[in-house]
Amino acid sequence: MSRGDEDARFERVNWSEIDRSRGVVTAERVALLVGILAVTALYLYDRHVAHVYLVGTWRTEPIDWIFMLSTVVLVAYGVVPLCKRRDSVRRVLGRLRSRPITVGALGYLIVFVVVGFVGPMLVSNPGLRFHHAFHPPVGFTSEIVRIECVGEVTGPPFERQCHGSWTYPLGTNERGHPMGFLLVQGTRTALYVTFITAAFVVPLATAVGVVAGLRGGVVDSLLMSYVDVQLSIPAILVYFVGYTYWNPSLLLLIGAFGLLSWGGIARLVRSEVLQRRENGHVRVARSLGASDRYVASRHIVPNITNTLVPAVFQLLALLVLFEAGIAFLGFHHIELYSWGSIISESVNAEVAGQMQNRAEHPAYQLWWVSTLPAIALTATMLSFKLVGDGLRDALDPRGGR
Repeated sequence: MSRGDEDARFERVNWSEIDRSRGVVTAERVALLVGILAVTALYLYDRHVAHVYLVGTWRTEPIDWIFMLSTVVLVAYGVVPLCKRRDSVRRVLGRLRSRPITVGALGYLIVFVVVGFVGPMLVSNPGLRFHHAFHPPVGFTSEIVRIECVGEVTGPPFERQCHGSWTYPLGTNERGHPMGFLLVQGTRTALYVTFITAAFVVPLATAVGVVAGLRGGVVDSLLMSYVDVQLSIPAILVYFVGYTYWNPSLLLLIGAFGLLSWGGIARLVRSEVLQRRENGHVRVARSLGASDRYVASRHIVPNITNTLVPAVFQLLALLVLFEAGIAFLGFHHIELYSWGSIISESVNAEVAGQMQNRAEHPAYQLWWVSTLPAIALTATMLSFKLVGDGLRDALDPRGGR
């Protein structure tokens, strides 16, 4: 048997890594504790001493503190384990290398995360500039006459054409905000949705599915009954009820859609666990006295990652779409910049359908206001889908065959 066949049939086990993880003090727990202490210290300073302006004039809101905690969780149990398992990471990346589309999608998601983190620090809010509303991007012209064109102006007085300028390389919206600034802010909003969901909602769904599958019996029936009830409650209805009583916020949206949308993952995990728990090595471990926690962490969860990962990425993509959809309809905080709300500024600002030809500014004349965020939204959702599917194949031990 060749070495390639051995790698295809068996996953390598790093026993020294397993021995280290049995200790109470692990790198993951240290990173989690340090991160939580840092966020707590910043929060107490903000509450009792003075407001924390972490970057420029960015004043922290409750959603920002939750985002920081979610970042700590993801670093502790996402980045740190990856750094400890460099050989496994290299092996997975080697499998992904033969999939250029997946590599491209992964590269886009890395850019998405970097822009969401760093972009708002570098691109400040330019303020309202109504006299520069609907300025076209570089290389294009606009027939809209009420703007103060900062680029070249051509044509007769009543049919003048405003040419795009490098002052606004991607154009502006109806308030004169540069599209680059709006796209960066929309990226930050989408990043909030994905990070908070990945840090808190996904572990909850995984834990419920694993416990239901391993314990079975009454525990399984109760948990799955709760999941059934939860899945029957429309998240959008809960959001609108909350919208009625409280101010609209991104935190309310994530709470409604995130906490009511993980049932599908829990059911999928439970189904996988029911199959895996009957495997020979799991039964042997149980016969030797291994606890449910040990079996779950050592034998169950590592073997269902190729099913769990694409489901998680699918959920993240859907929640980004839900957030954009709510913002498109206008049921969001007015100061929250979202790709959905930016799209609606072009489509909903004027008369839709056949009446557009009689509108003051038909939507097709403002194509950049809706097209650019729509491209960003589509690319993000497609990348989540492609990366999820690619990781499923790369994490499958049989993928090397």
